[in-house]
Amino acid sequence: MEAFRHLDGGGAVIEKEFIKVVFQHGDPKAVGVNGCRVEDVIEVVIQKLLDFQGRALSCQENAEALYHLDMAQEALVRRRRAREQQGVLGTAEQHTSGATGFAESLS
Repeated sequence: MEAFRHLDGGGAVIEKEFIKVVFQHGDPKAVGVNGCRVEDVIEVVIQKLLDFQGRALSCQENAEALYHLDMAQEALVRRRRAREQQGVLGTAEQHTSGATGFAESLS
């Protein structure tokens, strides 16, 4: 996972055909808001799938994707709370995770 770290801001802008995402770089309290968060991107995708589900494009796969995106949102909320409680929110310092199982398998 080391190759995906962008703490220097080098990966703050992701561009692919038809997509440009500008991620927040730095603590918004210190540098202001200069991009979106991962949570914002997930919310955009959720809204798109909910739009599909409300029309003829509704299907079980969309429902499953929505379930997993909801789980992703919940995991990121837990991460934010842990960072707040441990006093490292807005820093590049790592927090201590209370999760077991899946998270350790990624380490």
